[in-house]
Amino acid sequence: MTEENTQQKKTLDVLILSIHQDLGETLVADICGENARGSTGETTIENQPVLIEVLAGDPRLIPDWDARVQKADALVLLVRFLDVISLDKIKAIYRRVPSEKLMPLSVFLFREEGEIDFKMSCPACGQKLWVRDTDVNKRGRCPNCKKAFKLPSQAGHIKSQLMLPDAVPVLSVVRGNPSSCRGALASLIARVEGEIVGAGAAPDAETLKKATVRVQLPDGSQ
Repeated sequence: MTEENTQQKKTLDVLILSIHQDLGETLVADICGENARGSTGETTIENQPVLIEVLAGDPRLIPDWDARVQKADALVLLVRFLDVISLDKIKAIYRRVPSEKLMPLSVFLFREEGEIDFKMSCPACGQKLWVRDTDVNKRGRCPNCKKAFKLPSQAGHIKSQLMLPDAVPVLSVVRGNPSSCRGALASLIARVEGEIVGAGAAPDAETLKKATVRVQLPDGSQ
């Protein structure tokens, strides 16, 4: 028996932080497949055994939240929508993470297959808006308050709202696409193992206003 066979790799504990339990469980299922068991799952990424667990909800209401975060080898902050209410809850989670646990940490933007836009709030009035990826960096106008602003990308918006360090990557993952989800996790695992430095490689609620509406563009295009 070779030395490589006799030396078993330690199982890495990856903790998914989310404001929604079901969102975290969906990601676990996409990554672990038949080895997913609700909020936990086991898999192997690039020959590295991984245990994935979901920790969802308000950190202030979970007695062992801090202990579980400290125990983890790596963290995933799982994000879906970026409206004001969602962002407030995401910020509450992120601010609770101790600075020594920020690396390795990745932000996963969970999107539907074929999704071409994302939800955010108007920076002036808080109206929920849909912003198309193709409209990023254009000047948009809120239909509610009529204020104009430069439309951010989803990744750029979460980076600015959380004031993320450059070393914390923001990666897009697709619901129901195991390759996308496992690829993003592989980049995080590689950082844990020290194989890449810095930002890493990216392989590929409650209601504030009445409804989410599409942001308006000055030329009237939809």
